[in-house]
Amino acid sequence: MKTLSIILISFFSISANLFAAAPDSIAVVESSQQDHFVMKINKDLFGGEVIVTYSTGEVVTTMTIKKKKMVIDFDKVKFGSYTIQVVKDGAEIEEFTFNKELILSQVVR
Repeated sequence: MKTLSIILISFFSISANLFAAAPDSIAVVESSQQDHFVMKINKDLFGGEVIVTYSTGEVVTTMTIKKKKMVIDFDKVKFGSYTIQVVKDGAEIEEFTFNKELILSQVVR
């Protein structure tokens, strides 16, 4: 009886951890636009936030997750490195980086 109790407790704690993790909650999608960062987000994260910060720590924008697909447009921002954080209930779910680079062949003289 004691062994059965230990097995059941172990099973429920492992299954609870598996459901809480949600490893496939965010997927980064390739975009045809060079300055776009596209994410597909699980419905579990609706109501969470996406925070975009510049490399200096300056917060560029904060958005609430309302849709399954989010597009972040880096067209009109300065060149450099950006951090994209996905936060739900005060806990960071995932973090990405985006580098906006100056391509000399695209500069008009």
